[in-house]
This record gives sequence, C-alpha cells and structure tokens, in this order.
Amino acid sequence: MHDEFAKIDWLKKRFEKGTVSPEVVVGIGDDAAVVDFGSPSTVVTVDAHVEDVHFRRELISCRELGTRALIAAASDVWAMASNPSGAVVALTLPEAFADEDFRDLIEGIAEASELTGARIIGGNLSRGRSLSITTTVFGSLAEEAITRDGARPGDRIYVTGELGAAPLGLAILEAGASNLEHAESFVARWRRPPIHGRVVRELAQTATAAIDVSDGCLQDLQHVCAGSSVGAVIETSSIPTARGYREICTALDLDPVELALTGGEDYELLFTARPDAEVRLSATPIGTIVEGSEVRVLDSEGQPIELGRTGYR
Repeated sequence: MHDEFAKIDWLKKRFEKGTVSPEVVVGIGDDAAVVDFGSPSTVVTVDAHVEDVHFRRELISCRELGTRALIAAASDVWAMASNPSGAVVALTLPEAFADEDFRDLIEGIAEASELTGARIIGGNLSRGRSLSITTTVFGSLAEEAITRDGARPGDRIYVTGELGAAPLGLAILEAGASNLEHAESFVARWRRPPIHGRVVRELAQTATAAIDVSDGCLQDLQHVCAGSSVGAVIETSSIPTARGYREICTALDLDPVELALTGGEDYELLFTARPDAEVRLSATPIGTIVEGSEVRVLDSEGQPIELGRTGYR
C-alpha cells in the first residue's frame, strides 16, 4: 500500500463499522466528515503542513506559513458548503526554533483565523525534528453538505478562480526566477491560498458535487467521478489561467496544460452543476460529466491528450 489513495481505501474499510451510526452523516473519504451533534450538523476536517514535504522554510516566511496552513485546512470545509467556525492547531517545533519565528507563525495563524472565521480554540505543542502544523477545522452547515457523490451525467464541471497559479509560483521560487514579469503575483498565490467563504451559500444551492483542488484538478475530479460512479471530459481550451501564466510556463519549460491540471495546491473549488442550473458563482465551466468511469482531457481541436501525471501524491 505505497499509494496514498490505496491507504485511504484501506482505512475506510478498517473503520467502516465505527462510522455506521445515526450521528455520522459523512464519514471517511470526502473532504471532511459531517457529524450530527445537533442542529446544525458539524463539519470536521484535519490537514497537515510538514516541513520538506509541503513546504521548505527558505521559500516561505513563518508568518506566511501559518496563514497558508489554516486557509488550506479551511478549504476542505468550504468544499462541503460550510463556513469554518473554529479550529485547533497542533504544532511540532524543532528544538532550535526561535521565539521570534514562533510568534510570527502564530501571527500568521491568527491572521488566517480572522480571514476564514475559524476561531482558534485550542491545540497542542510538541518538540520534533522538523516543523509541522496540523490543523483541525470545524464548521456548521447552513444547508445540506455538498459531497463528492452527487455528480450525474450531463452536469457541467466548474472551477473557481484560476488553475496552475500556485504550482507555478512554487516553480518560480525553485528556479530562482522571481525577476520574470508577473512572477511576484504567482509566488504570492502559492504562499496564500484563496478565501472562499463568500461562495458557500451559492455553492450549497447550486452544486451537485464539490471538492477543493489541493492535489491537482485532474486528480481531484477523478475523486468526484469515483464517488459519483461517472466519467468526465475536460476541455483544455476552457481552463482559466492568470495573466502571464503561459509566458512564464514557456520561460521555465513547463507544460501549461499539465501544470494547470496536475500541479496542485491551488485550493480552488471544483464543483458540478446541472446543465440548466443558473450558476451565479464566479466560476468557469471546464467540462462535462459523462457516463462511464473514464476522465478524458481534450485539446482545443477536441482530440484526447495524455498527461504525464494526474496530481500530487
């Protein structure tokens, strides 16, 4: 079970009996769990930022890291059509971690708390070999949760914002190419994920299925298709990207389509909606849900293309 998703499938089966109860509305396998502790139901998710896995300290300040970690965790709650209300944070700190860096990290978390509405209500401090931030975020459902299993053939596939901006920002930092035109905006985008609280109510009223784009658009869409027992077609000509994106991809010898669909860490929301739905969200249609189980990517001439990867594992 070297593969991340094989482990998740095994864990889902291992704990399946424990999730069969009236209180558990959504168990293992979605962006977040939903538990009925009383009206309204509670959404719970947990996310980890581990040094040298999810970030390198020379590429991001401690304050930016704290903000990034909490917003990334909150993204799973937004994807369930819920707004964050509280969070607990477990910090593992290296022995030589300076007090100034600790305060900056906390200030970053506090800033994200204000931005997301997730009030910090507890956590844990521990010492370890490397820095890690494990964030559990809670939210309350205003309406029914939007899960990954509601997509149906004929639904249109939408994504908020722009794809590929965050992974391109990381690529710019790793290449030392911050002098390129527009580079600063992509770096900033990697360091700070978007806030989606404003779209939650419309998402709840419009979407048939949803997921946040953390591991790559293509891979996360495959999770929706697996959960809904459907296939999908993505039209590369419809992929939304930011100004300067393709030019910088060319300068860094990166495939702009592959990066946009598989780069990960964009933390945008991908959702499906009925073809006759009035989608008032600021989102771009990028494809269609179809019968079957295959997820196909079509170029501008409607021909299928193969990508070297599907996303982050």
